[in-house]
Parts: sequence; C-alpha cells; structure tokens
Amino acid sequence: MSDYTGKNIFEKIGAFIPGYKGYSEKEGRRDTDKLLRLEIAKHLDRMKETMNDVIRQQTDEKKMDFINDLDRIKRNLDIAANQVRFANHGESGFFDIVQVDTTDLDKLYQYDMGIKEESEQLALKIKSLQASENLKKDCSSIISSLAALSEKMTNRDKVITEVR
Repeated sequence: MSDYTGKNIFEKIGAFIPGYKGYSEKEGRRDTDKLLRLEIAKHLDRMKETMNDVIRQQTDEKKMDFINDLDRIKRNLDIAANQVRFANHGESGFFDIVQVDTTDLDKLYQYDMGIKEESEQLALKIKSLQASENLKKDCSSIISSLAALSEKMTNRDKVITEVR
C-alpha cells in the first residue's frame, strides 16, 4: 500500500494514473522555465518605467541632447522583454524525461539564470542614469548591454538545439 500522507488531492489521484508522475515532472519543468523567463521580462518592463522617469527628468531640466538615446534604450528594453517573454520554452519533447538528462536541463537553467543576472546588472545601470554625470557614455554602455542581452537570447536557441 502506498503512503499518501502529506499529498494534495491531485498528487493522490496522479499516483493512480500510469505515467502521470513523468508527465507532471515534465510539465513542472516547462512551467518553471516559462515562469523564470516571464519574471525576467517583467523585470525588463519595470526598467522602462525608470527610463520614463529619466526622460521626464531630462525634459523638465530642458536637457534634450540625449532624449533620442534614452528613447532608444526604452525601445530596446521593450524588444529585449519580448525576446525573453516569447523565447522557445520546451515544446516538442525538449523536457521529456527520457530524452533529456538533468545535466542538459541544468545547462539551460544556468543559461537562463545568466540572463537574469545580466538583467539585474542592466537595472542598476539604468537606475544610475538619474544621477549620471556623463549621460552620453552611460547611455552608450546601456545600449551595448542591451545588444549583448539580445544576442544572448538569440544564442539561447542554440543552447536548446545543443541539448536536444
């Protein structure tokens, strides 16, 4: 007899269905992958709010020299957020338990965590724009960081292909 203590009703029912556990684990992996990327995308979206504050500050102070650069950063943030939000996420058996071992899954998760860490560094750079002494240099640095993040998202597909 199986031990069902501490399990919710769905786990108890799932224990009776052949193959459910594997399906459940695979779906859990898909959900985790998607949730991480959605959280990164939301983080990038929040950075656009900071950019709006910086643009408003520059406009209020009648400093219009770098408005185009600031607006470009905001547009690139939107592009990056959508790249993260709509990236491939484990369709067509990628997360199939038999097909992919944990080492391969760890490689993808590490890659996604690297993207998360880069987005956190980017947020710090963007926040520092409000007190920037050299807006041209700082905007250029952020644009480069966004380009690197975009390239990393493009290369993410290669990581998925490598582990398939």
